[in-house]
Amino acid sequence: MIIQFDNSIPMTTKLLQTLAAATTLAGIVATTGAANAASISYTGSTNYIQTDFDGELLSLTKFNSALGTLKGVTLGFTGDITGDGSLKNKNTNPNNTANLTVHLTSDLDLKLKETDQSLLALNVSTNTGSYSLKGQQTTNIQTLTGTQSATQNYTLGSNLFSSFIGSGDLDLLFSATAKSVLTGSGNILADINTFARANVTVTYDYDPAKSVPEPSTVIGMGLFAGIGLLSQRKKSLFKASN
Repeated sequence: MIIQFDNSIPMTTKLLQTLAAATTLAGIVATTGAANAASISYTGSTNYIQTDFDGELLSLTKFNSALGTLKGVTLGFTGDITGDGSLKNKNTNPNNTANLTVHLTSDLDLKLKETDQSLLALNVSTNTGSYSLKGQQTTNIQTLTGTQSATQNYTLGSNLFSSFIGSGDLDLLFSATAKSVLTGSGNILADINTFARANVTVTYDYDPAKSVPEPSTVIGMGLFAGIGLLSQRKKSLFKASN
């Protein structure tokens, strides 16, 4: 901000102009500080783990209240499953043809360890593999994959909100139960492997702790600076007249 003085204006008017300018500046600073919302995110993931399993630990960082006041939490959960294996038509007749389809499903669950309460659950399905096998023929199952995502929001006063605040870790438990779905002719030998993994993100929306002076302090600083400018201006005019 640049403040200019007009010598044709009385000193009292100049002082009022300076005070008004300083007050305006203080208002701008105070408004900027009040509107300064922020967010911070943490992400954790697991490798692929062979299903079925229960309670794989996944730890994220809790919200540090020294950063400010927590307003909301968004928990994001992405689950991936994959599978492979082999199929064999056990019919001894070489003219027999088995038409088969294979796909996998898995129930994935994310719990809060300290309460054993489910936070998010997913039901993931893979793409479907189709096969046509003659009697005694064997084939590998193509890699089947599937993914699904979901989010859950928590606000001040909602259940479990306080569980996200603290200096330690946010401990979560990841579980997966899979099902292999094979349809087609009988006399089939199937060997199917299924795996699951999780990717979890927690985002904290908060008002930062105050890092700018209080409006009253800023106004006082502005007034002091304005009076200083007038004093300096008065000295300069005095020297010029001499």
